[in-house]
Amino acid sequence: MRYLQQNLVSEFGVSGQDRLNKAKVLIVGAGGLGTPVATYLAAMGIGTIGIADFDIIQETNLHRQFAFAPADVGKCKTEVLSTMLRKQNPDIKVYCHDVALICENAVAVVSEYDLICDCTDNVNTRILLDKICRVLNKKLLYGAVRGWEGYVTVLHGKALIGLTDVFSESDLLFESQNNCSVSGVISTVCGIIGCHQANEVVKIILGVESNLDGAIFCYDGLSNTSRIFRLKK
Repeated sequence: MRYLQQNLVSEFGVSGQDRLNKAKVLIVGAGGLGTPVATYLAAMGIGTIGIADFDIIQETNLHRQFAFAPADVGKCKTEVLSTMLRKQNPDIKVYCHDVALICENAVAVVSEYDLICDCTDNVNTRILLDKICRVLNKKLLYGAVRGWEGYVTVLHGKALIGLTDVFSESDLLFESQNNCSVSGVISTVCGIIGCHQANEVVKIILGVESNLDGAIFCYDGLSNTSRIFRLKK
């Protein structure tokens, strides 16, 4: 009965729910994007969810990372978020990877999952995930938020486009100097972009073609406008 309403949707059905139950999704980053992505995927019945993050909860996280309460400040993000997800849906498996993903460990972690969600704000981790997903032939759901703006794209899909096919590493490293700790971030935009990432994950698992494979969704929360741009290498 839990999944009745989504199973009534034509793309789902019992077989679609079975696909979700068998899927394994890794969420890298348990912050403003990772929280809504993980929460919706867990609620919808993704069978196995991995959460990779080595950060601890800070007071400045609380305005956008709704899985955390003031009493959680100082605790490990992965542990608090995974506990909430298990309570929300006891039938799924949630694994914590309480480490920084680096060259020495990232391949072993990523290879355990079917789909990867890039919800981090660390540019070195983004570049590393892009390279590993290219080598392992795994789709990478990229999300980013800054100020009132947010972006989502599907990388390493049918279009065979990766992050560094669109942006050079030097440009990415330069842009990282203007992250949310400098330019700020609006919590509602995190939620909107996180929901879009989760939506693309579900579509891919169900075998529904994504129009963000080889394109990028750009959202402006200040003007309530959005556009989709096709990407070229």
